[in-house]
Amino acid sequence: MFRLTRVYSIVSFLGMLLVAIAIGVFYRTIAVRSLIEHESQANVSLTQALSNTLFPKYSDFVLQAAGIPPNELGERPEVASLREDVLQKIRGLRVVKVKIYDPDGLTVFSTEPREIGEKKSNNAGFQRAKSGATASDLVFRDHFSATEQVIENRNLLSSYIPFRRNPGGPVEGVFEIYADVTTLVRDIRRTEYTVLAGVTVLLFLLYLFLLIIVRRADRIIRHHESEERRAQQEQIHYMAYHDPLTGLPNRALFKDRLQHAVNHVERNGLSIGILFIDLDRFKNINDSLGHEAGDRVLIEAAKRIRSCLREVDTACRIGGDEFMVILERLSLTDEAVLAAGRLINKFAEPIRIGSREILVTVSVGISIYPDVTKNAERLLKDADAAMHAAKDSGRNRYVFYTKELDARAQESVEFEMGLRRALPREEYVIHYQPLVNTSSGAITGVEALLRWQHPERGLIQPNRFIPLLEDTGMIIAVGEWVLLQACRQCQRWHDSGHGTLRVAANLSMKQFRSSSLLANVRQALEVSGLPPRYLELELTESVLVDDAEQALEMMRELKKIGVSLSIDDFGTGYSSLNYLRHFPVDLLKIDGSFIRDVVRNRGDAAITAAIAALARSLHLGILAEGVETREQASFLRSIGCHDLQGLLFSGALPPEQLAPLLGNLNVLKLAGVEPDPIVSGTGNSATARPQ
Repeated sequence: MFRLTRVYSIVSFLGMLLVAIAIGVFYRTIAVRSLIEHESQANVSLTQALSNTLFPKYSDFVLQAAGIPPNELGERPEVASLREDVLQKIRGLRVVKVKIYDPDGLTVFSTEPREIGEKKSNNAGFQRAKSGATASDLVFRDHFSATEQVIENRNLLSSYIPFRRNPGGPVEGVFEIYADVTTLVRDIRRTEYTVLAGVTVLLFLLYLFLLIIVRRADRIIRHHESEERRAQQEQIHYMAYHDPLTGLPNRALFKDRLQHAVNHVERNGLSIGILFIDLDRFKNINDSLGHEAGDRVLIEAAKRIRSCLREVDTACRIGGDEFMVILERLSLTDEAVLAAGRLINKFAEPIRIGSREILVTVSVGISIYPDVTKNAERLLKDADAAMHAAKDSGRNRYVFYTKELDARAQESVEFEMGLRRALPREEYVIHYQPLVNTSSGAITGVEALLRWQHPERGLIQPNRFIPLLEDTGMIIAVGEWVLLQACRQCQRWHDSGHGTLRVAANLSMKQFRSSSLLANVRQALEVSGLPPRYLELELTESVLVDDAEQALEMMRELKKIGVSLSIDDFGTGYSSLNYLRHFPVDLLKIDGSFIRDVVRNRGDAAITAAIAALARSLHLGILAEGVETREQASFLRSIGCHDLQGLLFSGALPPEQLAPLLGNLNVLKLAGVEPDPIVSGTGNSATARPQ
């Protein structure tokens, strides 16, 4: 965890150390530079005084010294006289040694006799002085031969100073003067320590002042971190136990609340109830309006469920469109009935999604503990069984759990297991229902309809097992099998003399979205030998609306193969008619719900006529499903329906039973439909429907 005080202390210590070092170095540099400049100027003044008083007297000696042997130079009387004069001049000064060089670097004189006669022509200080500049340097000597004694551990300022007889004239010699500045350097160090001590005290006081501020800021930061960490933990806990979409408790929290409710019952009596709530036909909403609309429906459903409960009750979303409610402290079973009734009534109000209103009903299963449900661990299972019973009995209602529901649930499990084994055991069969042309009266096509020949229950209709195939994903494999068998059977009929017969096969939502669909269609046509123009694939409106761009691309690819595309159950979906302008559709199939009362209900007749007119304007084929009476057939012929399908002509039959009907040239006449001409402007069905 970040600690501001600790970081501040470390940084402050390093900062004070660096500041102290910087100030010390800065002060020492400035002080030493000032010392050198001041003492150099003093040495220059001394040199000027010496040259003015001594040089006129000894100039000839200095200039002629180069011609005197070095070992004899120190013995010359001029040296002794010059020594006395120099010592007299420097007495009382800090000067500890004086040396005089001729222009060639020969040591003509030194207060240290043994150095007379040495050559210093290569010395950098001498070279600089010979060029006319003063060269000074501060040096430390632990052992130094001064004029009259040996001195130790001294700081000396060495200066090479040129002298001239005339200002601006040539350099005629160089003075080297050593000044003892040990005391001055010591003073500089003492002052440096004083400055550093003062700066350190001030910095420490500043540190203490800022420390108070930093510690307060540190406490604020730590408090903020603690609050943030607590908020994060609460958020993580919330996310772990709540549904992110609706905000309701999820399955994990539901189990905890349920256990708490059961413990309360065991301590205090009373009862608890479980409501298992499932939205009816929610899959249709996702398929037709999209998942975003489905999410908005779930959010609204959660709000409505919460609004119907007491404060002590708990509502949870356990997944998909399924919700659970825990009803605590029930004194009467009727309280659970009232809660379920409130829910069903609340969902009777339409849900607005954008500009659209949709009606969503619920099926509710109820289990009570302790009651018929004797074991608290079975509460969820029993409520689930009751919910499925509510769906099976018509939806939009509630059902209490009874022991009889267990047998039905077991039967449902066995039913699903049998369905999974049906394809490898070759229990599926296909029946074919004829499509009758309204112009010629002949059968021009058939629709392939799946049946399940159960070994014990006999022939099972698709409405009982197709939804389960879709829920389990088995519909893709079964759909591929149906497509292949339908193409093979149609080709057999072609081979037997019915060369223009078409076959229509339904595509489920999952099958249409499958990445293998195009390959499966090509394979079915190739294996069967059926020309593509005789295969019609039926789609529902929901397939086209959900992810329209992907649907359009898939339909274009199917059209490239050469098959026809039709829209099944047209007019019953949520979708707009706009897609008809863009999708490559060949045929509209009017849903049987409009045909049932078409001769008695003016509204159904108007809708059916409007769909037929729409198809004609878009140059699409039109087929009516569910035709059962001659009156219906006559009306549909009159509005220009190209094809009819229904029990009036034949139900779905096995291939061998359908074969005799295929040879009948006028099934309409056989069904008793008068051969009235089609109204003007509808066109011939054989040409209006794409072939």
